[in-house]
Formats: sequence, structure tokens, C-alpha cells
Amino acid sequence: MHPPDTTTKSFRNLKYPLDWDGIFDYVGFPAFFKPFAGGGWKNVYRVEDKEQFFKAYNETGQLVMMLQEEIQFTDYFRCYCIDQKDVRIMAYDPKQPHHLRYVREKLKYGKGLLAKIKEDVLKLNNALGYDFNTVEFAVRDGVPFAIDFCNPAPDADVYSVGEENFEWVVEATANMAIRKAKKYNANKFNTAWGNFVKSASQGDIIK
Repeated sequence: MHPPDTTTKSFRNLKYPLDWDGIFDYVGFPAFFKPFAGGGWKNVYRVEDKEQFFKAYNETGQLVMMLQEEIQFTDYFRCYCIDQKDVRIMAYDPKQPHHLRYVREKLKYGKGLLAKIKEDVLKLNNALGYDFNTVEFAVRDGVPFAIDFCNPAPDADVYSVGEENFEWVVEATANMAIRKAKKYNANKFNTAWGNFVKSASQGDIIK
């Protein structure tokens, strides 16, 4: 027997049984157990030990979940990336109520940190092939960790992101639409896969 909408070949790339102790040793506790895609903190669990993990695991049914190390951060950023080239880095505080999470006051950060974040945002989005996405970074000991980067339909409401960020998104998205309209060719397939999929299909691995 196998889950609905799957076949006997659907899980051929997975090992069974899973090495749970090895996974727990690698990720560590506390950790976050969350869907690979989603939003609004739905079905997101903070787990502190094996017992809490397996309780959450049994509650999530057939949802595709991932276990992620908890990063105790000093700074946090949410970044727009449009057309895999335009990046907007925004200070963000996920611990605040939703309408206060985008930090309005101008804070100073090291140029090296911001350059590294921009580099990683572009690398991720070129790999994934997303034209409209957000990437979130938690900074620990000066190192940015990408902890959420699959948001191809992100929040862009002026009342939550703020007027400056909203205007940037509108401008960048309009410019992307113009560029793509100019490049459109009715005689060819105009959708492009990200580098990750293209490379993987050729047997190569992006590092």
C-alpha cells in the first residue's frame, strides 16, 4: 500500500528505515518542524526532543515536512528578489506581531554582511528559477543562515511591508514584466527552469 496520488516508484529515492538518531544528532534540538512550502506559520512546530518531534510527525499526516535547526539570531532579514536580479534587503523581526515585523527605522549593518546576503539571495533564486520570491536570513555570530526561501507568492501588502518596500516591489515587478514582454518569442517555449533543476537533469550538482 502507498499514499493516494503516488505509485510504487514515488519513493524510490528515499532510504528506509530512516536513521532518526543520525538526523537528530545532525540537526540538534530545539528545532523547527515545518512544511517544505506554506505560509502563515500553519503546521509549524518547535520541538525540543524526540518525543515532541514524533508527536508532531504523527499529527502532520501526509504533509511533506522538514526539520530545521533553530537559529538563535541577533539580526534577521527578509529579502525580495525579482527577476533573479533585483534584490531588496529588509530588516525584519519575526517575533513581533505581523504588522510590526518590517523594521521601519534605518539601522546600520556591515557592508560585508549585506553583500553576502545579496549574493546568497541571487544564488538561491537562480538555482530555484523563481522570478518573484522572498528569502529570510537569521544572522548568528555574523553569519547569515537562509532559513526560508520558497515563497514565490510572498506578502507584498503595503500595510505590512511599508510604503517604501511596497513601491520598490511595484517598480521592480513592472520592470521585470516589461523586460519579459520585450524578450517574448511566440515561436519558442519562454519558461525557464532554475539552474538547480537544469544541472540535476544533466547529472551535475550545484554547490
